Amino acid sequence: MQSLLLNFFENLSADLGVELLFVVAFVIVGIALVVATLVVAILRIIIFWNYWIARGSVASGATGEQASTETLKAMGIDDVIVKKAGIFRAIFYGNHYNPNKKIVYLRRSTFYGKNVTSVALAVQKTALVLQDRENSGKFKARWRMQKIAIFGPLFFIPIILVGLIVDLALGFTGMPTLASSVIALAYFIISAIFAGLTIPVEKRGTRDAMELLDETDLLSAEEKEKAGKVLKVYVLAYIADFILTILKLIQLIFKIIFKIFSRKK
Repeated sequence: MQSLLLNFFENLSADLGVELLFVVAFVIVGIALVVATLVVAILRIIIFWNYWIARGSVASGATGEQASTETLKAMGIDDVIVKKAGIFRAIFYGNHYNPNKKIVYLRRSTFYGKNVTSVALAVQKTALVLQDRENSGKFKARWRMQKIAIFGPLFFIPIILVGLIVDLALGFTGMPTLASSVIALAYFIISAIFAGLTIPVEKRGTRDAMELLDETDLLSAEEKEKAGKVLKVYVLAYIADFILTILKLIQLIFKIIFKIFSRKK
């Protein structure tokens, strides 16, 4: 079995014109990428499960919108408002705080929801206002990069198509597709930085949210425990997304290296 794998890697290395170590590393990254994708999927299922078991109304009867408003009062902030996110914002941004408009946007389900998850998410996003007030460098940098990270793929797809068309017209020289890969690399680098900044920002937001829940009567002790579990899983999902982005970035770097060596060959 080992000899068969070794022969496979050696033949692949010869065909691509790269060192054997690069080929083995590329395969390992590919396997890790599959595992990371499965982990992210499992975490999403866990998030949904936590939402499902916490679907009952909270004892206080508060909605996400009321919880967010109450949290702003508890923080002594009167220049930030809470709004229901429109379809566009809900799809691309989800629940979020816009520091430019001074608005906490909540999805419809979170805005009107009276369950633990809705209250927890509303308070967590509202707690991000504190980082804005402190002029947190990580929070500011993440916000500036958010649009590029979210809408980057929408602009990248046309570039890939144009690259393929030009490559076809020039007789498959490989240069346009290589250029597209380099542009993709730039996007993934930005996405990796964005994902890396998201972890400390959201982690701090979760910590602040739990402290704010202790200062209010929005949730009972049992409900706070459930809220802590929900927010913890969300942070874990951000970490898994970061690892997934890094692996995709590494995989793309390998692909670019392979393309360069194949052109030389």
